[in-house]
Amino acid sequence: MLADGILDFERQLDACLTDEDSIPVNAKIAFVSWTYNVGAGAACGSTLVRKANAGDLVGACRELPRWNRAGGQVIRGLSNRRGAERVMCLDALEAS
Repeated sequence: MLADGILDFERQLDACLTDEDSIPVNAKIAFVSWTYNVGAGAACGSTLVRKANAGDLVGACRELPRWNRAGGQVIRGLSNRRGAERVMCLDALEAS
């Protein structure tokens, strides 16, 4: 079920991205993981997606840590997760 859910979120995110094929694999994985957590609606309306669509993938990766709140409160686990996604995303850009 989780694998099917992830694929669904990836399809929803891809519908918002203008050139999803230009995003390195591990950066895309970080974006899909984030989308799975925040929802496709929030993802598609985000500054992160706007930056990715403008070709600013570094800027898009740097947006990930901003998504560390639940109920208006900073959550340590979300901060850690978003930080790890940011590192994975930026590393993917350096490697490509």
